[in-house]
Amino acid sequence: MDKLTSFEMMTLLGAPAGGSSMISTVLMVVLFVAVFYFFILRPNRKQQDQRKEMMNGIHVGDHVVTIGGLHAVVDTMDSDKKTVTLDADGIYLVFDLQAIHHVETPAAKAPAADAATVTEAPASAEATSEATSAASVADSEATSAESAAESK
Repeated sequence: MDKLTSFEMMTLLGAPAGGSSMISTVLMVVLFVAVFYFFILRPNRKQQDQRKEMMNGIHVGDHVVTIGGLHAVVDTMDSDKKTVTLDADGIYLVFDLQAIHHVETPAAKAPAADAATVTEAPASAEATSEATSAASVADSEATSAESAAESK
């Protein structure tokens, strides 16, 4: 018994023969899978469910924002082609349904209403400038007509 191998000495002394390293490896893999699930898969699934619910809740007349930042109102929806026609101030555009980023909530519409009143003032200023330019065109036409009459 004087000549025992090192493996025999280790087993006689109660040292693990590689079993605990296997258990720790399995525990690390299980821990990694659990972390991956709770921090990546589960939140992603919640986000997908919320988006699916939002897409199913879109109706004609809803105010939406596209992924490109276009604010418009839903005019028509085609569920077969999965497209939506948006009315952006009288301009009708057809988008894939997936191009809708989000539906504006009524609380988000209230600031937009304030912004609409602000944009109405420039719109009336544009009308005033158009009327001024129309008047200046009429004045220039009258001046050219007078100069043509004087030259005859």
